[in-house]
Amino acid sequence: MNAEAQKASLNRKIRIFISVLVMMSIAAYPAGSAASESPDQGDYQEQETALDVEVMVNPDRNVNCLKTMELGDVKIAVLGSDELDVTQIQTESVALGCEKTEESIKPLAFEYEDISTDGYTDLVMVFDSHEMIVKFDLKNCFCKEAPLKVTASLDESAGAKAITGSGTTLILPSFR
Repeated sequence: MNAEAQKASLNRKIRIFISVLVMMSIAAYPAGSAASESPDQGDYQEQETALDVEVMVNPDRNVNCLKTMELGDVKIAVLGSDELDVTQIQTESVALGCEKTEESIKPLAFEYEDISTDGYTDLVMVFDSHEMIVKFDLKNCFCKEAPLKVTASLDESAGAKAITGSGTTLILPSFR
């Protein structure tokens, strides 16, 4: 092969590579994400009365991600603090939502432990990863962070009426 043919072949491969990258970036853009950028009046009123809490997604993993084809559980922890005794959270009222949709899911299980090793008890909840992917429409959000929101009610003795906290997890495709 002469130099001109090699140069033409290399240029063709570069154009194909760039086209593939552009197509991947277009496919990775989550549909309908612009609708989540405008705050709702109802959300503003809810945040006024709710205690803002710290949330950790996948607190027991080194990498905070969710693979779209992965079956299993995702742990999400509400961290205890001076202002929040997590034992006062009414576990039956806990819901996990996503800014992409109006859907919410309930945890499969709960446990109390000091996951953040700060001396405060934390509420660790277990959610079904497949249910999260389907209900929150995360299967096409490759390499994007999914904003998750935990809401719950508190016992009347806690002072505040509700809690709300946000966290994110990276959505990754699972190649076989």
